[in-house]
Amino acid sequence: MSIKILQPGLFSTIQDEGRIGYQDLGFSGAGALDFYSFKMAQKLIGNDGPAIEYTVIGPKVQFLKENTFAFIGGTSNAKLNGNSIDSQVVYKVQTNDVLEIGQVTEGARGYLVFGHPLKIERIAESYSTHTRSGLGGFEGRALKKHDIIPTQSNASYNENLGKATDYKPLVEDNTIHVIKGPQFSSFSEEAVDTFINSEFKVSDQSDRMGYRLVGPSVSPLKTADIISEPVALGSIQVPNDGNPIILLNDKQTVGGYTKIATVTQLDLKKLAQLKPGETIRFEWISTEEAFKQLIEFENDFDQKLKNVSEQPLFNLSNVRNTSKKLASLIKEDK
Repeated sequence: MSIKILQPGLFSTIQDEGRIGYQDLGFSGAGALDFYSFKMAQKLIGNDGPAIEYTVIGPKVQFLKENTFAFIGGTSNAKLNGNSIDSQVVYKVQTNDVLEIGQVTEGARGYLVFGHPLKIERIAESYSTHTRSGLGGFEGRALKKHDIIPTQSNASYNENLGKATDYKPLVEDNTIHVIKGPQFSSFSEEAVDTFINSEFKVSDQSDRMGYRLVGPSVSPLKTADIISEPVALGSIQVPNDGNPIILLNDKQTVGGYTKIATVTQLDLKKLAQLKPGETIRFEWISTEEAFKQLIEFENDFDQKLKNVSEQPLFNLSNVRNTSKKLASLIKEDK
């Protein structure tokens, strides 16, 4: 059993929760940038297999064997065998059916998962791809045209057929909450005011390693160079050019630039759905308030995960006229 990549999209890699607990050995964490969308995708499909994380343009996939799938994340006009379909629903496909995610029109990323999950070797307890080191995923790289990726037999692959969620991956505001970084005192009051009161644009040079920002300079008082030290996910480094860099999942394990702030765990999912050219603003938040907001969000998220198991099946025939042609795809063969 397998799937064939007819078109890979702009940048598609295989990801899971990430390579947790191995940074002391030099492994980058990698993993899904939008962690919560990924976890919801896993809940929908009903297994803990990896996902294809796609960026800006999603892949076109041919199923070489019967399977089920779901996708969630940024908005796109996805099509199954040429017919428009909705995201956040579990569909069934037959041999040679073709799924095309297409361009992500709102947001930046999405996650495609399978009932017969992708058969990928785990390295350091993770399926995740880290392209800079050529580690994990499918041959340690982004997917390419004509790749054939094996899938693993799963007897319960269609148990969640027709399941859906109303979880909303996209957040409308562009405010990113931050706490003070370890080198906060290395910046003048003027630089800090500029950092908080200015708008910054996500650079074209941004990737899974980090978002480079373009805007007013926030250079430190002296040099930006420091003795290399461990860096956290969401650390905002400021090199000597004064343009902040937000470190993301494929970041290095240590860094040698001053860090003015750190993005809260909750707002990392906002960053994951930003495209180059879009803008953000920063806002200070206390550690206590950040933790409170995270707990509130995760309590709500846990309820949405629970709702996937409890709700009735999604009826495609009530969504779009073209979907009537697909209604048979979500009927269990029992």
